[in-house]
Amino acid sequence: MTLQKWKNHTLVTDAEFAHNMKLGYPVEAFCLTTCKTVAYGKIEKVDHKGVMIHGRRFNREGCAFFGLVSTPLLETKSS
Repeated sequence: MTLQKWKNHTLVTDAEFAHNMKLGYPVEAFCLTTCKTVAYGKIEKVDHKGVMIHGRRFNREGCAFFGLVSTPLLETKSS
């Protein structure tokens, strides 16, 4: 795993999880204890403590979640 992935694809906020869930994009759940990917798929349910993928619940504190991170659109000034 590269540093680039950690910086650009880590889901942290509830809004980022909700955005991935709404669009139906798959996410990767990476266990921080075993340093292995433990799940890959669509988010079924999310709350402040965990994320459910394929019927299994993963603790948000014990896993890193990688997916599409929405970036705010920059407004351009017109002259």
